[in-house]
Amino acid sequence: MNEATAIRSRTVTANGLRMHVTEAGEGRPVVLLHGFPQSSREWAPVMSALAARAHLIAPDLRGAGRTAAPASGYDSATVRRDIIALLDELGLDRIDLVAHDWSALVGFDLCLEHPDRVRRYVAIAVPAPYLRMSRALMIGLLKAMPHLWFQWAIATPALGPALLSGGRQRLAHWLLRGFEGRPMNDEDVAAYVEALRDPARSRAASKLYRGLILPGFMKMIRGAYLGRVLHTPTLILFGAGDALLPKDAMEVSPADAPHTTVEFVPGGAHYLVDDNPGEVARRIAVFLLE
Repeated sequence: MNEATAIRSRTVTANGLRMHVTEAGEGRPVVLLHGFPQSSREWAPVMSALAARAHLIAPDLRGAGRTAAPASGYDSATVRRDIIALLDELGLDRIDLVAHDWSALVGFDLCLEHPDRVRRYVAIAVPAPYLRMSRALMIGLLKAMPHLWFQWAIATPALGPALLSGGRQRLAHWLLRGFEGRPMNDEDVAAYVEALRDPARSRAASKLYRGLILPGFMKMIRGAYLGRVLHTPTLILFGAGDALLPKDAMEVSPADAPHTTVEFVPGGAHYLVDDNPGEVARRIAVFLLE
């Protein structure tokens, strides 16, 4: 691999936060945001696949990876400010955005609040925030609830950090192994779990669930986004094996998001980027770079 396409890293300060950022390639800027409990290393295979065609930028978000884990700021508005400040620090006026899991919630908010900064958006494993209650959706939510017990446990002060960081860290291992379509790279799992040994990072994870992830999904369910039109051209990717919600609940009305499409990717589940990085990279390239 030549120097231009190799993955490189640096630390920058944005919104008062010391952020670790990995980069590869040159050209059109594409920012990639990771899920939970992962970090920018989630994107390494995709970055390697696309580095000859674009400038890939994958930060460790607040409290994750090698970025600082301050005591506060684990809400969508603050994380959005982190990202906008990072773009400003890197001199990027407009980007293409790719986001997985909880950061996809932030990505939708970025597109709605800062449409001038995001040219196109790829959201992975999270539906557009325009859920309308139907019998199918209600049944899907009721079926999903027993499988989502861990979210409330993680969000609970003291209990959540203890479960993530203590002993053999069974919960952290289960989160990474219980929703994969194929075995995740052992070195990646070890890195994600080890990071949660840090008390500041396990507390940050709990605050993220309490301040952003659970409130974000509740906003969607309450219909808080209805009436706010998403104009950013958007591609939503779901692993075909991700059975959290019924597929018909994932569809998006043109009245809510006129330039949004939904695709189900074979060979993957919730951790789609890890399950099938080659196909994820291909679909990102088709949507953003061709």
